[in-house]
Amino acid sequence: MRTTLLACALLIAGVAHAQDNPTVPAAPAGDAAAPAVDISAAPAAAEADGPPAASLPMAAGGDATAVAAPAPLAPLAPPSPYDQANYEHQDSQYYGEHEYFSTLGSYVIPDGNRGTTRHGGGFSFIYGHLFNQHLSLEVDPTVSIFNTGKNKGTDFYQYGGTIDLSYAFLSRTQNAWSPFLLAGVGGNYEDVQPTSSKKAAFMADAGVGVISEPLFYGAKFRAEGRYIYDFIHQASGRGEHDYRISAGIEIPLGRVVRTVTPAPRPVEMVQLVPRPWVDSDGDGVDDEHDKCPNTPKGFKVDSDGCIIPGQTIILRGITFEFNKDRLSPNARAVIDGVVPAFTGQPSLQVEIGGHTDSVGSVAYNQGLSQRRAEAVRQYLISQGAKPEQIVAKGYGKSQLLINPEKTSDDRELNRRVEFKVVGK
Repeated sequence: MRTTLLACALLIAGVAHAQDNPTVPAAPAGDAAAPAVDISAAPAAAEADGPPAASLPMAAGGDATAVAAPAPLAPLAPPSPYDQANYEHQDSQYYGEHEYFSTLGSYVIPDGNRGTTRHGGGFSFIYGHLFNQHLSLEVDPTVSIFNTGKNKGTDFYQYGGTIDLSYAFLSRTQNAWSPFLLAGVGGNYEDVQPTSSKKAAFMADAGVGVISEPLFYGAKFRAEGRYIYDFIHQASGRGEHDYRISAGIEIPLGRVVRTVTPAPRPVEMVQLVPRPWVDSDGDGVDDEHDKCPNTPKGFKVDSDGCIIPGQTIILRGITFEFNKDRLSPNARAVIDGVVPAFTGQPSLQVEIGGHTDSVGSVAYNQGLSQRRAEAVRQYLISQGAKPEQIVAKGYGKSQLLINPEKTSDDRELNRRVEFKVVGK
């Protein structure tokens, strides 16, 4: 009865500890390592949205039509942490400190001085805690029963336990067979029945064993052999030498962390399509980079599409009534084509120069050219140009293009309005 109660208590303690499910730090990521996925968190991850679509790099100096990124892949279904297929096809490991629990049946060869037969049986429960992949501390409570040989009775009970350090030659967390050594100290309590002989003593043990790779549901096979020195008769100058051979299963209690290499996502071919060249005002700079749109024809511009200072343009078609400064309808239409240059480039500054032919006095032609230049300026302002952008100046007949004039066509060419860019 006492043996049964002790076994149940130890089994319950091991199961309770397994349910603690301690936190396991993720494995360090290398340059090309896949991310570590905690199986216990997999169901929550399956409900999350897919990863954002990756942006595609653009070719240097070019533009591309936007292309939708491929749809995200469905999340991986959470596998069973102890499914054997995981150990065969996935990289399943335990990281950091963890625990394990073993239950073993034993064949015991007791010392001949105990007065029993040279064989016996027993069982033990081992709780182990790993400090790293190789070194662990084990607590090993045991129960042994020896036959005294008298009437085939079993009246020699031994209760005890040891605390051992165990060293595995291969990492215990890898999926491989690993031999190990152990050594430790403990104590025994011997109950000899039907007599009242009961004694307690210290003992020490040392042994070798092997742990298998995971076999089923994460469980491993464990086998070991131990030499046990019992100090129970040390006062008389000798101790007892026992040997125990055990085999059973070992169950890891830490959480499994699976390193999953996701399948490569399909790559969608993207064809770069250049945008069409659009130059609405025809100044040689496309609309996307033109900082001064709607430049009138004939003006030279810089790389930003803005009119360059220092140039003079003759606006043909700006005519007036004879000996008057009133603009004709055709003149207004010509000037309307120049207005966008002032509204699209507010820093533009222009001098409007009025010129006449050689007919008439110098004073008369000077006044007439000034009034005509001013008429052009006022019309530009009425259409949206700023007053500070325009200066009107009459030159009369001081700057004839054709001199002497021989025909009416020569005189018409001399009657002109010039736009001189003085700043931007």
